[in-house]
Amino acid sequence: MKQDTPTGLPSRINRGWRIGIVHSSYYKEEVGALVSGAAQALRDAGIPPANIKTYAVPGSFEIPLVGAELARKQEVDALIGIGVIVEGETHHARLIAEQAARGMMDVQVRSGVPFAFEVLYVQDLALARARLEKGEEAARCVLHSLALIERL
Repeated sequence: MKQDTPTGLPSRINRGWRIGIVHSSYYKEEVGALVSGAAQALRDAGIPPANIKTYAVPGSFEIPLVGAELARKQEVDALIGIGVIVEGETHHARLIAEQAARGMMDVQVRSGVPFAFEVLYVQDLALARARLEKGEEAARCVLHSLALIERL
């Protein structure tokens, strides 16, 4: 069942917002499509390409580390974490997915920098390919978060 998500854009977009997309280097085709979708959604919303930076990391486990450093250095106003983790025969993939989620949550709560979580944890790549619109969704989510934080 598909859940409701912010489909539109916030009423006010600050063209000066700087967005960092931190992504895993695993599953290049699928992750690349998610990153492209996120970047295109940000551009379509009016964020200049110069304000959208991408950072490739070895795997999903490293996404929070790089995001934390970008937030600490105040180089971004929001972050999007993108990766694909495919379940294998052991529990290793689940542990990585859980820690990536926990790490990204810690970064956003401690820094006040929204950090959209789009690390897809799936049974197989077909399930990831069926969710490639999630990059666009992550972009809309951080824009909504930024707009709300600006209003508070």
